[in-house]
Amino acid sequence: MKSLHYIIFLTILLVSCKSDPVEEIIPFENQKITAKEKIKLALNDNYLESLGCSTEDIEFLNEFYSNRNFAPVWMNDTMLTEFGVEMKKVLSNTTQLGIPEGRIVRTNGDNFVKDEILNSKYYSLVVSDLKNGIINFKDTTKRSLSHANASFLDSTLTFNDSVDLRLQFLKFGPADTAYQVLGAGLIHLFDTYPMDTNTFTVESIKVDTLQAINKATKALISKGYLKSDTDSTAFQDALKTYQEGYGLNPDGVIGKYTSKALNESTTHRRDRIILAMDKIRSKRNYPNKYIHINIPEYKLRFYINDSLKSEHNIVVGKYENQTPELTSSLRKIVAYPYWNVPYSISSKEILPAVKRNVGYLAKHNYKVYRKGELVDPYTVDWKSIRQNAFPFKIVQDPGPRNSLGIIKFDFPNVHSVYFHDTPSKSLFGADVRAYSHGCMRTQNPLDLATKILERDQVGNKLNEVLIPDSLDSIMARGKNFEIKLLERIPVYIEYQTVTRNGTEMITYVDIYGRDEEYLKIMRE
Repeated sequence: MKSLHYIIFLTILLVSCKSDPVEEIIPFENQKITAKEKIKLALNDNYLESLGCSTEDIEFLNEFYSNRNFAPVWMNDTMLTEFGVEMKKVLSNTTQLGIPEGRIVRTNGDNFVKDEILNSKYYSLVVSDLKNGIINFKDTTKRSLSHANASFLDSTLTFNDSVDLRLQFLKFGPADTAYQVLGAGLIHLFDTYPMDTNTFTVESIKVDTLQAINKATKALISKGYLKSDTDSTAFQDALKTYQEGYGLNPDGVIGKYTSKALNESTTHRRDRIILAMDKIRSKRNYPNKYIHINIPEYKLRFYINDSLKSEHNIVVGKYENQTPELTSSLRKIVAYPYWNVPYSISSKEILPAVKRNVGYLAKHNYKVYRKGELVDPYTVDWKSIRQNAFPFKIVQDPGPRNSLGIIKFDFPNVHSVYFHDTPSKSLFGADVRAYSHGCMRTQNPLDLATKILERDQVGNKLNEVLIPDSLDSIMARGKNFEIKLLERIPVYIEYQTVTRNGTEMITYVDIYGRDEEYLKIMRE
């Protein structure tokens, strides 16, 4: 009996001590509540911090969704929408949008609510970069990441389902046609060729023909331009295609600059495209009338009201005498100019020639001055003159054989450079034209002068040099004559290694290596 009572007591005790069942806690992301309610719950500081959001991110997200009355952008009540999935994919590779690798690295959430929040965060950062640029080119620093204005961002959320989403991001950059072409070209590069990181050591066929072909073949295969090394015709076609993409003569010959282009990895080329896009983002607004020179493209262009009035091939400085980047204004055109030979050329190039033969000066129409006084060169002991203590000024008289040709365009600058005619016309046919001492030799300069003077006016007053006297008659005199412009024309000499030719993107050889400084900043 006693045992039975104990068993009954123990049973009652156990039953009385058993707690009520605990309700299972369902994460709010999976609860049957509206998407708006889920957004409200997600905007908790602790929740956002768990997604790696900074104070700035949290502030932006709260403002962005408050402005929308907490309506989601990328999800519905139960999942990411197709648009949300596509946006997540695009934001996971922002390099294709023209943002440097590693600048914005999108993390992924483990549910659709987190991906909604992260999509908004990274979309804002991307739009801000595309609008404002990444590099501050004035002080060569990298801009800090920042969010786009929340109200502005909300107004941008209109996309076309039938157009590649990546291409639609171009609307956040400049309306500049070159920017649009480069952005599309960058995406085409990603879609067409592997992003290889391999660099090569291809040399010109002048060094070793067989080795050059073998190495060039490997480079083209690595870059996705060639499938195998067995077809010589396919090799030639691939090489020509590659040359065209670099603005080189598509002759199928592995020359100095073709080898340089082949040695560049596709990822490095990609980064130069991104840099070029960023330069356009930071570019000033040009005035109604201006002259633009792009050094690596070897082109001079004269614009009025966004209309191209004249375009010219130019020859720029060789690597040892680089043409500088600068901004100035054209103030006069000089017919049959004198050439005041720079000290460096007088002492390093003319002096050795004169030491060999003093008649060199007369042959090239050079005159020698000392402290403003004309000097008879035959009275000088040239062998005693040292290069680092050259006491003379050399001036070349006007004439067809003058190094500046028969016309020059003068604009003030500390580098003492200008663009001008030249007696050496053959170099204009080369694809890479870096041969001068720093000035810019210009093809068909009289055409440019005519275009400028035809439109040189202040109000309704035209330049009287053409009324009644024409440029042709001035040139026919064969004498030095200065034509002062009524209206100075801004001159922009820039260095842009990637630009457009019509609707095609061209990646020019970085002849001076100037991109590297900025690429280093981009990669920091």
